[in-house]
This record gives sequence, structure tokens and C-alpha cells, in this order.
Amino acid sequence: MRTEIMRLSAFAIAICLSIEAICAGTQAEQAIRRPTSIAPQGLAQALQTLAKDCDVQLVYRSELVHDRLTNGASGMLTLDEVLVQLLGGTGLMYRYLDHNAITIVPSQ
Repeated sequence: MRTEIMRLSAFAIAICLSIEAICAGTQAEQAIRRPTSIAPQGLAQALQTLAKDCDVQLVYRSELVHDRLTNGASGMLTLDEVLVQLLGGTGLMYRYLDHNAITIVPSQ
């Protein structure tokens, strides 16, 4: 019985450490600065470029972004910095759904 409890405890610890490592890796990826050059254009097109360049999923209602323009984003930027620049002045904001999926929603 005691051996079984020790095995279960070790298994639980291994799972927790694995989850923590995945989360730490995700935060590290988001903090990486990459050369970014997205020209001023329609927001929908800019978001498509961002999704392709950064290999992330962007989730939003098309009618929410189709008439909006962005001033673009450029420089050595993290993903968060790119999103802030692209969405600046649009009345929209972003939220992470998970480490690889981001939703665009109206600012509140």
C-alpha cells in the first residue's frame, strides 16, 4: 500500500512538473523579440500576416475587423508588442485563449 502511494505521488509530481515546463516554455516564446514589419493596412490583412509569421491562431469575428485600419507594427518586437501596435487606436484588444490562440475583442 505504501509503495503504491509513493508511486502515485511520484506520478503526480511528474505531471505537475511537465505542465509547469510547458507553461514556462510558452511564456518564453511570447517574450522572444523578432524582427517585425507589418505595413499600415486593413486590420484583417495585418492580422492574417501576423498569424502566419508567428504561427498563432487568431480568433475574431470578421465583421469586427474588416472595416478597421492599422498603423502597422515594426521593430524587434514580442508577440504582445506586435498586437498592441496593430490594435492601437482600433477600439479592439486581445486576450490569450491558450498559448497558441488569441482572440480579438472590443475594448471595454
